[in-house]
Amino acid sequence: MIGLMSCKQADSNIHVHYSQKVNGYDVSVEILTDSIRDEYFSDIVGREAVLTFRKGKHEMTVVNPCYADKNLIESSCDKKTIEIDYTPFNMSEDNTFAGNQSPFFFFDVDFDGEEELLLCFWEGMGYRSYHAYQAYKLNVGSHQLSPMQEEPFDELNDYTEFDTINKTISILQGVGVKMGGKKVYGLVDGSLELVERVQYDWGHTKGVKYEPCAPTIYHYKIVNGTEILDRIEKCPNDK
Repeated sequence: MIGLMSCKQADSNIHVHYSQKVNGYDVSVEILTDSIRDEYFSDIVGREAVLTFRKGKHEMTVVNPCYADKNLIESSCDKKTIEIDYTPFNMSEDNTFAGNQSPFFFFDVDFDGEEELLLCFWEGMGYRSYHAYQAYKLNVGSHQLSPMQEEPFDELNDYTEFDTINKTISILQGVGVKMGGKKVYGLVDGSLELVERVQYDWGHTKGVKYEPCAPTIYHYKIVNGTEILDRIEKCPNDK
C-alpha cells in the first residue's frame, strides 16, 4: 500500500527524472526532504522542489514551492532516483487550465509568439482547491528564466481564461459559489493591458436559498486608463 511506504532517505533528497523530453529538454526534479512533513509517500505531493532543464551543455534551474505529479504518487519510492512519465498539458474545453495534470509545461501565455515555461503550484500558494501557476520568460541566449510578476501573470490559476483568437486573458475575481466578476486583459500596442472589468452584483439574491439566481452584470471598458460603464446585463428575475 503506497501510503505505508516510507519515502525518506537518510541524508538524501528524492530525485525524479522524466522519461520523455519536454520541448527538447531533459527534465529532472529534486524534492527537498526538509519540506516533507511526514515519512509517508502520500505527503510527497505539494512539496518544495528544484527543477532542472537540460539541453546539450546548457541547463536552467527553478524552484517550485508546491511541486506535485500524479504519476509520482503512483510510483515506487524505494529507489534513490524515480523515473516517471511526463503528462503533457492540454487546455480545457472552456479555455482554462482547469483539470490540468501536468506539473509544468510550455505555453505562449502573453501571445508574443514565444512559449513561456509555466510551473503548476499544486493547490498551494494561497489557493485552496485549485492550482496556481507561475510563468517564466525563457532567455534562449543566456539560458535564464525570469519570472513574469506583473499583471495579469501574478494571478494565474485554474480558472484563468485564455482566448487565443482574440488574444485576451480573463482573471476571475472572488471565485466561489457567487463569483465577484473578472478582469479582462487584451493586447494594446503589443503589450497586455487591462481593457475591461466585469462586476457581478448579487444584492438582489439575498435570502434566496433554493431557486436558481443570477447576478446583475456591469461591464466597464478601460479607455486610456479611465473606467467607463459600457453596459448592464440585468438579472431576468429582477423586477
